Amino acid sequence: MLGFWRDEHGGVAVAFALASIPLIGIAGMAIDYMRASEVRSALQVEADAAALASAASKDASASTAWVTNLKSTIGDRFSGGAAIENLAADGEWVSTSDFRVQASADVPLTFLRIVPGIEDHFAIEVESVARVTKPKLTYKPPKFTDLDPEASDYNRLSVYCFDIEKKNDPLTKGRSQETTIADNAGTKYNYTLPTCKAGETMSYHLKNVRDARTKPKQWDNPKATQYHYYTDTVMSGGVETYDLGGYAILETVLCDTAAKCVGQSQGGVIPEGANRTPQHATQSCQSGKFMYYGWEDRPPGLGWTDRDYNDIRVVIECPVSESTGEFLVRLIK
Repeated sequence: MLGFWRDEHGGVAVAFALASIPLIGIAGMAIDYMRASEVRSALQVEADAAALASAASKDASASTAWVTNLKSTIGDRFSGGAAIENLAADGEWVSTSDFRVQASADVPLTFLRIVPGIEDHFAIEVESVARVTKPKLTYKPPKFTDLDPEASDYNRLSVYCFDIEKKNDPLTKGRSQETTIADNAGTKYNYTLPTCKAGETMSYHLKNVRDARTKPKQWDNPKATQYHYYTDTVMSGGVETYDLGGYAILETVLCDTAAKCVGQSQGGVIPEGANRTPQHATQSCQSGKFMYYGWEDRPPGLGWTDRDYNDIRVVIECPVSESTGEFLVRLIK
């Protein structure tokens, strides 16, 4: 019996087995950690992509689709074997400009799950926030302005900055920094064009006072018969669009050069003739080109008009944008 207790055969094996436990634990921890890191990295990449795409789309259904795509992509990549568990993802607008995506998943442990007191999974959580900012447009003074000096009506043209996100403001209606640039009574205006903020677009205000061109006292008389037309210009796909209350009063033509912004009879591209339907530029007003604005001071339905759209003529160089495209999207978190 005493020989049994004194026998040392197999002691090395026992000692090695005991010593292997921490080594196996360390190796298992490394493997589990590498897998968790891989899941975290993939989840972050997909969350970034979903946040950027959702912010750029500005569309609720598209945002939902991108978040759903995130879950599908991650689920397919880490399926089978020790698949991830409890995959979840959600996206929401946290402000008018910031879209946030949050995603999470549990990564089951392999070797470490047998160690007492240790959770059987790694909990992975990621977050991504994309911000949408609109470019700042810089305008130069008009190359040319001409208001019919023989019209019976008094016409005054002003420019202002328009912010479509504030159009429902009862006081400003999204319009600011209005600056008069010309009228058809020969008044000389010394002005500096307004500096519009990012997201704002320079717009036009035409004031028409009936039969008052030669009657200065009537120009600002609230009792005089007068009409106000605001373009409230916005950019849609890089193209200027206008809201003039349904009145066909403005013609716009894009010119490759300032010299081309004259009538067709003079070798230019501007339509001529009365009783016409006004054209509207459908191409982007790119830097280096020019936009022609031709106004009819009396729109159809509000008194006699010849519909030649040249009572007020303005040629202005297309604005320079601080960034390309209609808006800029970037990750901020």
